[in-house]
Amino acid sequence: MGLFSKKPAPAPAPINRDAVRTLLTLGMAETDAADRNIDSPSFRAAKAKFERAFRSATPADQAAAYDALRRHGY
Repeated sequence: MGLFSKKPAPAPAPINRDAVRTLLTLGMAETDAADRNIDSPSFRAAKAKFERAFRSATPADQAAAYDALRRHGY
């Protein structure tokens, strides 16, 4: 390696489309429940489902889901 050599860029992490689709569905359901009534049990249940799925997803899936939710106004 020379002084000014470039390291190859690391390959991006693979994205599981099914996991991202699940996160999108749950994220939209959470937002819709919050729009109806943020103090309701349905909102708390939707939020818990989304957070559980989010914690089990990979960082690449999490980033892809957040980008998609942001892009669609959620």
